[in-house]
Amino acid sequence: MFVMFMRHAKALEARPGERDEERRLSSEGIEEVVTVSRFIPRVKIVYSSPLRRAVETAEIVSQAHRVEFRVLEELAPGHYLKDVEPYFTDRALLVGHSPYIEDCVAELTGYRPTIPTAGVVGMRRTGGIWLIEFFITPQYAREIAERISRYYST
Repeated sequence: MFVMFMRHAKALEARPGERDEERRLSSEGIEEVVTVSRFIPRVKIVYSSPLRRAVETAEIVSQAHRVEFRVLEELAPGHYLKDVEPYFTDRALLVGHSPYIEDCVAELTGYRPTIPTAGVVGMRRTGGIWLIEFFITPQYAREIAERISRYYST
């Protein structure tokens, strides 16, 4: 089984009177997730925390991969790995928040990464052991995109 965890992209600061749950993605955050989406392996379904910035991130990825996305209360802050494990299906992408998704990766693999906004960790379970297969950050995705662009423009 292959499962991916993604931290939501960069969000705007809360405006006066705006709740944290309502914060939208910034233009930089939108750019981050669009770029990273190009390098995420084939996704079959995207699950998202109900917080707006996670939903917007999940919508961009699901559109890029032309797959369904669903909102899961279990991906909101304050939940645990056991709450989301029932949604582990092959090639599922779960979009959530730090430190929750980092805690999930650590509990499964024994390694706790620091996942930047729009970062993705892909893991595969083999013989009952979870192994990290890749870790994509927006910075790394931009560098790859620039190299590809330079290669094809020469």
